[in-house]
Amino acid sequence: MLLPLTSDDTESTGCEAGRFLATFSMGGASVLDIEFQARCSICPYPVDSEPQRVVVDPDTGMLLVASIVRPQETTNGVAFSTSWLKVIDPDSGSIRAEVQFQPFELVCSLATWHIRGLKSYRYVCVGTTQFSEQPDGQNGLTQQAVGGRLVIYNLKPRRKPRKTQASPDAGQNTLVDPEFELKYVWESDRNGPVSALSSLGDSYLVVAVSTTILVLKLDVVQRQLIECCECSLRFAATSIDVCGTNIVVGSKREAVNLLQFTPAQSDGTSERLDLVHSARFGASTADARFLSSDLVAGVDHNGFLFVVGVPRDSIEFALDFVLGVHLGIPCSRLQVGRLVQRLDVCAHIVPWSEMPSDGSSRPQADCLVVGAVSGAVWTLAHISKDAFAMLCCLEQAMMNMPPMHPARPLVTKNGTLNRARGRSTVKSVGVIDGAFSTMFVEHLTGAERVDVVRSSPELMQQALAIDGSGAFTLDSPDPGAQAATIIVRLICALNRASVC
Repeated sequence: MLLPLTSDDTESTGCEAGRFLATFSMGGASVLDIEFQARCSICPYPVDSEPQRVVVDPDTGMLLVASIVRPQETTNGVAFSTSWLKVIDPDSGSIRAEVQFQPFELVCSLATWHIRGLKSYRYVCVGTTQFSEQPDGQNGLTQQAVGGRLVIYNLKPRRKPRKTQASPDAGQNTLVDPEFELKYVWESDRNGPVSALSSLGDSYLVVAVSTTILVLKLDVVQRQLIECCECSLRFAATSIDVCGTNIVVGSKREAVNLLQFTPAQSDGTSERLDLVHSARFGASTADARFLSSDLVAGVDHNGFLFVVGVPRDSIEFALDFVLGVHLGIPCSRLQVGRLVQRLDVCAHIVPWSEMPSDGSSRPQADCLVVGAVSGAVWTLAHISKDAFAMLCCLEQAMMNMPPMHPARPLVTKNGTLNRARGRSTVKSVGVIDGAFSTMFVEHLTGAERVDVVRSSPELMQQALAIDGSGAFTLDSPDPGAQAATIIVRLICALNRASVC
């Protein structure tokens, strides 16, 4: 049983902690100091090389890690890197299986492929880029990309686990934990880098080879991969994500492209892959993901995060621009997540929309997780319109405070926020900076918060309206202080959510 002894006022100080008396059924009691602040537990794994791609195998729970060892010297003095695919147990961190790729070959993409039917097949698909030594015009050699490979492995436990050496006292061998093996299944040489991979439905695989998107199907009887259809794009593909029969492809120059796949029909019609929509702005996209069947999120290499939507007019080719924000730091990865509420439920964190039932059991998406090249991780939550409007007013109120007021954030000479635009020409829209809300809660005193709220009658009105309880009104003795309390309560509830 937990009984609260003292608790810090999180609504006024922003500190998330409390002291409780814990009583036990077997007798005894203890005083516990519990911190409610979300934390990230880091567990290092000895990969012995530089990880390039990481995928969680949904069937075995193992980590599939594509890593690179560099550099090594060749006989003629040219350095080259060696790529590995390793299977790592997330519980112990031990390497359970590994395979080495050819010299001058770099792993570019990694995906799992589960084929369902009368008999199920589970594969690990790897896309690579192959290099060769070419003269550089200065009496030396340089490495140039000359092609790529698509390699498919079967990941399964060993039938006969290895045994340890018998000791004189034991009298018998003891079995160690069963290991896994990566069994080679199939490979195909391509005329360009295999930059992205993704499974499609129960029996298809989508492959990006430079500017060409291929759909492959496994013929179980002939034990061959058959090319069903393809679609050519103007620029090289960088990422692939699938939602039902919709395919979003990240592009080096064209932001994102949306493709539609049509399976083979019973009347003998073969498979088709058509380009149906494209973004109306240019960006060197690092990664792109579906938020729903009609919303796509992407991030480019310069740190511009954007969301585009399928136009309501089916004739329109260009995707509608929904929102965008400049993070001001080079980014490489984007994931769609779900926020898990702790202690209390914040009704202002809402999902984008229902994901279609495509057999992938993908959850409702209400946040985006962006990985930066520097190692930083950004989280962006989708909140309700009322909460967004109120926090926008808070941001503007803090910007309008006198220059020496503690609530005034750092701005550039032209009055914009301290987020770099990078090389993108698209303006930030539809996103608020969480640094403002954090500053409001953690770095201002109660009186300073009230000053900010009183400086904006619109902010005070929206804060009192968003409460919904009817306890606070403009006729209350101190509506400014009450509105500040409501704002702090909402921000703390948003910050207590954890990414799942």
